[in-house]
Amino acid sequence: MTNTEMMQVAETIKSQIHPTVLICAAARNFGAFENEQGLYGIQFKISNTSKYKFATVRITLNGADLYDIEIKNIRGRIVDSKKDIYCDQLSSILESMWEKKELLKRWESKKVNFG
Repeated sequence: MTNTEMMQVAETIKSQIHPTVLICAAARNFGAFENEQGLYGIQFKISNTSKYKFATVRITLNGADLYDIEIKNIRGRIVDSKKDIYCDQLSSILESMWEKKELLKRWESKKVNFG
């Protein structure tokens, strides 16, 4: 796969995550990567979430056309991972991985319906 194709995979993954989820986690330093198995994805840093002060998130497009997610701490140790995530689940799964359950429940109770 060319560098351009690798960047397109990363941009597609990023576009499938709700921008507010990324903003609330102070997501930055986005980049495409290729893992040891030759699969492609996106990597970015997050900070000041309720679970992690600093962490790196890797989202890989796996062979089943689904996503695998890893969160690594500042020392590079995997602290959480999920496999076989559908694109429409990315935002909620990511948020549940880096925010504490109590905080998510509090946010859920304060949601405003504009519909």
